[in-house]
Amino acid sequence: MKRIPSLDGFRAISITLVILAHCRVSEGFPSQFSDYVRHGQIGVTVFFVISGFLITTLLLSEEAKNGDISVRNFYTRRAIRILPVFFVYVLFVSVWQAYENIGITKIDIIRSLTFTFNFAGVKRSWLLLHFWTLSVEEQFYIIWPTLLILFRKDIKFVIYLSVFYSCVSRVIAYKFPAYAGITLAPYFQFSDSIIIGAFGAVLLFENPQIINLQVFRSLLLKIIALGIVASFVYFIGYGKMAIIALPFGNLMISASILFLVFCYLKPSDTFIYKFLNNKVIVHIGMLSYSLYVWQQFFIGEIPHLWRPFPYNLVMIYCAALVSYYLLEQPVLKLKKLFISKRSTADNAQILQPIPVAQTSRLMAEQSKVQIND
Repeated sequence: MKRIPSLDGFRAISITLVILAHCRVSEGFPSQFSDYVRHGQIGVTVFFVISGFLITTLLLSEEAKNGDISVRNFYTRRAIRILPVFFVYVLFVSVWQAYENIGITKIDIIRSLTFTFNFAGVKRSWLLLHFWTLSVEEQFYIIWPTLLILFRKDIKFVIYLSVFYSCVSRVIAYKFPAYAGITLAPYFQFSDSIIIGAFGAVLLFENPQIINLQVFRSLLLKIIALGIVASFVYFIGYGKMAIIALPFGNLMISASILFLVFCYLKPSDTFIYKFLNNKVIVHIGMLSYSLYVWQQFFIGEIPHLWRPFPYNLVMIYCAALVSYYLLEQPVLKLKKLFISKRSTADNAQILQPIPVAQTSRLMAEQSKVQIND
């Protein structure tokens, strides 16, 4: 089955950056590179953009075929895709606590299971710390389908408003940290990355030919986009140009990432396209969710045979392989038992995009409907 080009490649790059950023705390990691790799957290932003793009594409595709969106099917798909590996990992580290003092508390478990880890503050267990990103995504899933249904005709305005508030929330969280929780800043200061991805899906859905524009073939604009990403990563990482970087840095990075994603959705003979769709890179991208979930256990300062760098990279990969083929894939095969046949997005997965042929056809259908109306 064909896949949307390049997205697995972007995931592979993203998860590699995140793992290397985390590995800087592991024994054996070259200290001279620690300050550089910490900026690899930009991989989280890439994940968020791709997630918003795919989820919104799937919801709009379902609406185009069936005339509405099944919220029940949406949450069923999300649960089948995310929860099995997540629950197994949480159970595993909870049991492991009896063998090794890894600092997991009951409140850490509760925050993980309720997907509120991004509201946990500074005192958080390392082995569950990475679930703050999953919490942000889950909170997005709670509100986005409803917003899409209620405000379908005005969804762009909702997106603009959400992005604006995200920029404001970052300033509030920095200037008035005591009000961060009240203003929901732990969610909104990151959510504009997902919303930008959703905006890209809306644009592409309404005008599938947009990816044929010359602007997405311009080498100069691609370099500028990369320059914007690098500049704002530097500004944010070192506290420079705060008057711009604080409110708008994440927005500029996310918009540039979306632009680069659009640049490589259409097949081409360029080196970057071939790299993003290389079999090895695609393989890593397919494993990215399992890599994301399990990597935290094999990274850290607590000495063990499986935690020193770079041996822990091998362990992370092996754990992801086992998780993907023995848990993720068998569970996904059961999804037809829980999802009604009306759904067009029964293969919806954050880390596995829908077939490109199906996407194009549905987008084209929706475009014709709008023109006729």
